[in-house]
Amino acid sequence: MAMSQSEREELLKRWIQRSSDSEEARMERAERMITKAIEAHAPFDGHRSSFVIYTKGSYANDTKVRLDSDVDVVVENHAVYYSDYEQVENPQPDHCVTPCTGPWTPAAWREEVTKAVSNYFGSGEVDASGEVAITVKEKPGSRPSADVVPAFDYVRYDDAYRKVKHPGSKVFKKTSGTIINYPKQQLANGKVKERNTSGRYKQFVRALKNAENTLVKEGVGDELPSYFMECLIYNVPDHILRGGYSLSDGFCRTLYCLYQNLNDEYVYENWVEPNGLKYLFWRGNKWSLSDAQKLVIRTWNYLGYDVE
Repeated sequence: MAMSQSEREELLKRWIQRSSDSEEARMERAERMITKAIEAHAPFDGHRSSFVIYTKGSYANDTKVRLDSDVDVVVENHAVYYSDYEQVENPQPDHCVTPCTGPWTPAAWREEVTKAVSNYFGSGEVDASGEVAITVKEKPGSRPSADVVPAFDYVRYDDAYRKVKHPGSKVFKKTSGTIINYPKQQLANGKVKERNTSGRYKQFVRALKNAENTLVKEGVGDELPSYFMECLIYNVPDHILRGGYSLSDGFCRTLYCLYQNLNDEYVYENWVEPNGLKYLFWRGNKWSLSDAQKLVIRTWNYLGYDVE
């Protein structure tokens, strides 16, 4: 039986809600406990002034839903920094840069951060098998689960003389490969879009995340990274997100906008992640244009928009 307008409105009211009123406290607790683990690790003596610890991801950006439980905590080493040039021909040499001579190779940094959290929480409470994060298991009533990400300071330059630069974070995976993140830009851009859409941006990010979780649970959808849903809604124009007299109408307009644009190849060169610095559909990403198309169509059909 098709979902009625009132049923859909009630469902969306639940889907847009923050997962709990204690999210900020949970995030702060995770950051605090990882900071204590780093502070207690003796091999870091004399180096800690170069470390920066902060949360990122759905907790920090207020787009978390119930099934996205882990708090992402970055342990970033600023004793070393990495840099790249983005589509710049003939970059000029930087005579102020000297090769790193300290102990922090990518492998050594990951190993020592792993030891720090394992010694503090107990090796049985830590899973270091992941390619990116070191997971500290949740202890109900005591601590939330946390994904600890060892990272380095990073800068992207957009001109040959390094006048246009974007600070970021570089993660070396456990076996091979790297990931570049721009958490500060993501946070700032999300706040601007939230303000420009009268709060609808993050509401509809949560709605699409909950839709994906529901489709997966019912066996009619594919599991996708929760960040992908944030990326899709970020590329919906502000006036579309603001539009609609009800949640149901507004989310319908949002899905229809996504559907229309995802059938046009211009998205490859125009749609970006919420940080504004990385293309959404780029080689090496964990998602594809086809993934987005199927998610939007299945969500549309699940909510019964096509039968009214």
